Amino acid sequence: MYGFVNNAIKDYVVSTFGQPLWSKVKRECALKPTFLDAEQPYNEELILATAKTVSNHTQIPISDILRSFGERISLTLSEKYKFLMESRGENLKDYLVNLPNFHNRIMLIYPELTPPEFRISNVAPNSLYLHYTSDKSGMKDLLIGYIDGLVKIFNETVFVETVESPNESRPQEVFKINW
Repeated sequence: MYGFVNNAIKDYVVSTFGQPLWSKVKRECALKPTFLDAEQPYNEELILATAKTVSNHTQIPISDILRSFGERISLTLSEKYKFLMESRGENLKDYLVNLPNFHNRIMLIYPELTPPEFRISNVAPNSLYLHYTSDKSGMKDLLIGYIDGLVKIFNETVFVETVESPNESRPQEVFKINW
């Protein structure tokens, strides 16, 4: 789980913009070879720096780059780590309901990892609320891209609505996901 996030980002940059841009990103972000190591925890600050660098070179808004990163992460997970996808459910609702437990198990396996926190509430037949808390601001677009990728994987139609945004007293984003 550690390195697949960073490898998915690298694959996106290389396949979309070419190896020369990836070389610039590595240099400008001072990415160490361990950035792609499957045994190293991913770093949200480096993901944001990578997105900013790609955005600066392509003139594509950073929010769009982060969404593309998120989508590629979910698609890479589905292609290269099928067993992880299958362990979380057969449809989008089951996958999202199982997401918090999955992250808790991953943290037991990889104690150095500090992934974002997910919580699910208000589960109804056609909707649920996804609570997302991260130490790093700016990761909302990556999460939305991740959900976009899941929508493609499960071939479902959904509408995602932001219900709450973080503030000083409440550090979480809350999304209502309808299908």
